[in-house]
Amino acid sequence: MDEASALSRGLRWLRTVPATVSLCALFVLVFAAEWYVWERFGYATFVTLFIATPQPSVGWLLAPLAHLPTDPRHLVSSIVQLLLFGGVVERRLGRRRFLALAAVSGLATTGAQVAWYVALGASGRVAGTLGASGVVLAMTALVVVDSVRYRVATGGWHGEFTPLWVLFGAVIAGQAVFGLLALVAGAAQVGVVGHLTGVVIGLGVGLARPTGAVLRSDDARYRS
Repeated sequence: MDEASALSRGLRWLRTVPATVSLCALFVLVFAAEWYVWERFGYATFVTLFIATPQPSVGWLLAPLAHLPTDPRHLVSSIVQLLLFGGVVERRLGRRRFLALAAVSGLATTGAQVAWYVALGASGRVAGTLGASGVVLAMTALVVVDSVRYRVATGGWHGEFTPLWVLFGAVIAGQAVFGLLALVAGAAQVGVVGHLTGVVIGLGVGLARPTGAVLRSDDARYRS
């Protein structure tokens, strides 16, 4: 397969997952807003707008979409992972369920991380969190479980690259589990509880899907 053909197939595939592409664009827009606020108005305003803390604030709406503006690598990682796994979720579940999963996992993982900080006795900004990792990890874990269930039921994979997706996704999700073990051992880990919550949500949704829906996910047609 030549490069032009591969690029054409990739672009065609992206056109079938508009919600995933839109969510990636939203990550970029929020990141740009974060950087502008950080540079123009300072850290305190940044925390108010983009950090979820024990106190109700607009930060609860934006934190699940946010990334630390001083480290664009986190943004790039989220976008790449979302395109790889979120796009698969959108095609298998449909646009509405994809967006519902993104919203629920974003708020749930953020809330779990804040609750953990509060349980440790932290308060104020110290108990704050941000990051889209929980959303992305939920998508990743769901693809792994759904693909494995399809393999067990049919003896085959959705496509020739699915085994690689499953292996890659399992490694990523496994890192969240190892992060929890490190946290229990006393090693400082950032966002571990939120990350693990995302994995649990993805696993739960993947296991709860009816077998018939899992088998129908082989259909390449996009469902809105």
